[in-house]
Amino acid sequence: MNRFLLVFSVFMGTLILSCTGNNEKQSIENIQGSWGFDTATLPDIGSGRVISKIRDNCGFEFRMDSCNMSCAFYRKSESNVCDGMTTGFRTNFDIKKDSLRIWDVERKSWHIYLIKNLTKDSLILFDQNMNYDVAYCRPSSSKNNSFDGIFFSKVFVGVGYTCVDESFYFDRHGNYYYQNSEDELSAYRFNQKMVDRIFDAYDRLDVGSLKSEYIGGGTGPSLHYSISFIRNGTVIKRVIDHQNTGPDELLQAYIVMISNLKKYKAEKVNVDHKMSKLAREESQIFYQKMGLKKRGLK
Repeated sequence: MNRFLLVFSVFMGTLILSCTGNNEKQSIENIQGSWGFDTATLPDIGSGRVISKIRDNCGFEFRMDSCNMSCAFYRKSESNVCDGMTTGFRTNFDIKKDSLRIWDVERKSWHIYLIKNLTKDSLILFDQNMNYDVAYCRPSSSKNNSFDGIFFSKVFVGVGYTCVDESFYFDRHGNYYYQNSEDELSAYRFNQKMVDRIFDAYDRLDVGSLKSEYIGGGTGPSLHYSISFIRNGTVIKRVIDHQNTGPDELLQAYIVMISNLKKYKAEKVNVDHKMSKLAREESQIFYQKMGLKKRGLK
């Protein structure tokens, strides 16, 4: 009898390990490819405004045993509120039972999500950092973008911190304008390599599907962003993103853009007064929408 129990126990243990291994292998196959935050079911409160979720990432791209993170892991308890989400890295990942583990190269530890559901087209993760479920889907391949310039503004709301409110303009000709908190405007020109790098990210975004405003939760000091898409000197779409809660494709584009424009040097050129006027007007519109008073324009 004891021998029978021993044999049976070994058999069941082997069977369980085999099933677990097969499930993990299937999960790794299903997760391959790109995933972005699923915005389809976000609550709409009218006028193109939706209630979104603060996340600790801006999507994933899994290839074999590696994961490309366009944005680094964001932890509310450790983050610099003046920076928001920052550019990420390529790293390793694995799946153990019901957990997705992604190696955090900055903190030298596993960042773990609980897998609530995973098929080839649907992924739901429990975010332990934010303490709620986040749904992901496959990014749409249908894009119809016809803009040639991007204007971006960032404002900080809160007290007790020294954060720079700033604005950027960048277009497909490599023209780059930077405006600081004092409304001082500088003009530069980047080469075609930089233009391609930045617009390749924006060209993965379906501008027509964007809502006018993505509203995050929480209280306390926070960052807020405005992204205006421009064609022939005219704004064709404005989007306000509170606390990095917009679609992942949007975050991937503007977070990478800011990083590249600040990191690399460019040729300084004279300010074009038409573009200067547009930059200041867009910055002022954003301040008004945020209910803030901006210093007089120079």
